[in-house]
Amino acid sequence: MQIINQSIQYQMETSTGNTDSVVVGLHGKTDKLEFSANLTIVADDLEAGTTFDDLSKKQLSALAIKKLPKLMPTLAYSNYQFFVQNNTPVRLTAYSDLSNNGNYISLSSTLDQSDFKDKPIGSIGYEDVKSAVKTILTQEFPTSSTKA
Repeated sequence: MQIINQSIQYQMETSTGNTDSVVVGLHGKTDKLEFSANLTIVADDLEAGTTFDDLSKKQLSALAIKKLPKLMPTLAYSNYQFFVQNNTPVRLTAYSDLSNNGNYISLSSTLDQSDFKDKPIGSIGYEDVKSAVKTILTQEFPTSSTKA
C-alpha cells in the first residue's frame, strides 16, 4: 500500500515555543481499503537525544507510518452498507474509525464474495465483516496485532 503524507502540524509549547508534538496526516488506498489518519507523534516516539526540530518531513512521516500497524487493529466498526445488483448483494463497504490519544483514523473497506468463503455475502453479519477487515489489515500491515 502506498501511504502519502498529506500534512504536518507542529504543536508548540506556549511558555517556551519548543515543539512538544507533531500531528502527521496520512492517506492510503488499495482496492480493498482506504484510510485517512491524523497521528500524533510525541517525544516518547523519538530516539533519545532527538528533538522534533532535528527531523525532516520524511522522518516525521516514517514515525507516523510506523504507528499504523499498532493502531489499525483497534479500530471500532461503526456500520456497513451492502451494494445490490439485480436484487442480489454483490459487495459491501464497512466503515470503521479510531479516536484515541490524539490519533484519529477513518477507514473504509470494500468487501465482496471472495472475502467470505464460508457463506453467501447476503447472509454475513457484523462479526463476519470485522473478521474479513481484520484479515485484510493483517495482510496490508503484517506487523499488526491479530486483536479484533
